[in-house]
Amino acid sequence: MRRAVLALTVVLMAVPAWAEHPSEDGAPEGRFHLIHDMGEVLTFTWGGAQTAFALPTLTYLLPTAAVVGGSSFADGQVQAHFKGHDAHDGLARAGEISSYLYYGPVQAGIYMAGELSDDPKLSATGKKALASLLGTQSIIQPLKYLTRRRRPDGSNRQSFPSAGAGAASAIIPAVYHEYGLVPATVTAVSAAFIGFSRIYGNQHHLSDVLAGYAIGVGWGILVETYERHQSRWALVPMSDGRTMAGLALHLRFD
Repeated sequence: MRRAVLALTVVLMAVPAWAEHPSEDGAPEGRFHLIHDMGEVLTFTWGGAQTAFALPTLTYLLPTAAVVGGSSFADGQVQAHFKGHDAHDGLARAGEISSYLYYGPVQAGIYMAGELSDDPKLSATGKKALASLLGTQSIIQPLKYLTRRRRPDGSNRQSFPSAGAGAASAIIPAVYHEYGLVPATVTAVSAAFIGFSRIYGNQHHLSDVLAGYAIGVGWGILVETYERHQSRWALVPMSDGRTMAGLALHLRFD
């Protein structure tokens, strides 16, 4: 299923590149525009990582870690309410399927819509959402194998943190920054549903889901912070419009 999701993401990202500005001999110049945008996504991702080492990040990190750690004491009580449910229950399946959409298709779809409608704001939202997803999963996936926490249903030891909750929540800061509270609230409700469904189906503990939310929202905030302070470096494709020669690293000193 996840392979199909990744394939769908690639298709969604490629559509605008081949849909715009075809050259006379059929070589679509838009493909290099796509490469440029992917360079921006990587710039946002690594920019978020750089921002993570700034002192203000601790004002978010320390209280969040305390909340996640404290919630772990309630894991047993919360899970007792959902005893007997499993991943095949209707609600659990709906949440799992919904979470797959946040592993790239939703973010790529926003980018695609922005490119095809010539809406830079929408396109930028998609790029920042993709960057937040990459950063979030670069933290969550290693943590799963380092912590090796057993899932409530005992199926494996990849419970902490919740990757689905992280993926769904990583998009919230970009949506809030570009479009305001109401669209961000809708996105947050979707993320909350996914997190609840994972607990309901005994796939995750409460603290797993809260940790996923914290990492997802946190990386989204880092990306937004990085963008507001402007980029001191960027990856830019070197191209004559038809052939890409490589990537150039642009640095800004001031």
